[in-house]
Amino acid sequence: MNKKRERLLNEMIAIYIKDGEPIGSESLKLSVDMKISSATIRNYFKVLVDEGILAQPHISSGKIPTNNTLKSYWRARINIANVINIDSMDSVNKASEEYKIFCNIKIFKQETLQKLINYENKYSILVFDTTETIVPYTKHLHNFLNELLYQDIEEIKNIAKSVCANSLYTKLENISSSKVYNFGFDELNFIKDLGFILNLIKGKIYYELKNGFYFDLLGEGYLGILQDIRFKDNYGKMFVAGELRRDYSSFYNAIAS
Repeated sequence: MNKKRERLLNEMIAIYIKDGEPIGSESLKLSVDMKISSATIRNYFKVLVDEGILAQPHISSGKIPTNNTLKSYWRARINIANVINIDSMDSVNKASEEYKIFCNIKIFKQETLQKLINYENKYSILVFDTTETIVPYTKHLHNFLNELLYQDIEEIKNIAKSVCANSLYTKLENISSSKVYNFGFDELNFIKDLGFILNLIKGKIYYELKNGFYFDLLGEGYLGILQDIRFKDNYGKMFVAGELRRDYSSFYNAIAS
């Protein structure tokens, strides 16, 4: 795609995300700071429609970006490898309301496995920074845990779940300290799976999903993003969800410190 056409497309997508309305050639011409005629824009529009990048909802209306185009747009603009630093949950709440985006945040209090004690070959005692727990002793489990010394409890839980050490996972789940926040709950009304909603608002999806973009998970026309955050020196996870045409860039700018 040539630079002029790409710039026009990006400008058009930005306007669509802001206004939510089909965009005509004259409107786009007035919005872009470049010398270009309405006829040239119409020619670009025709090519972009033929390529499936734009769509025309009605014969007499302007153009809109397709869902696939919006997916590519957000992939290019949101770096999920970034750790988002958040200072205030109030700012997240306000941004969620303003941009109509659901946001779940789970904050984990760091607990490191400091010591592992074998008590008479009956119990393994796991000693963390501020808490401890006991599990029935087996040589295999004790050796497994010994390899996880100085790991964070959340990491140990993830490993336990991945290797189907369910009793260990349950023990750690009961003692781990975390707090869950939900903002913009009304924006989830497009999800019909009640079980998924419950796992989402309880923060359980973070044990099932990895950081990344989720499109098919939420249905056509919707977007989910999962990534790491920090809140007042504590590690956390964040999952945002909503329509593809929501302004995720402004949302991220509003919540990041």
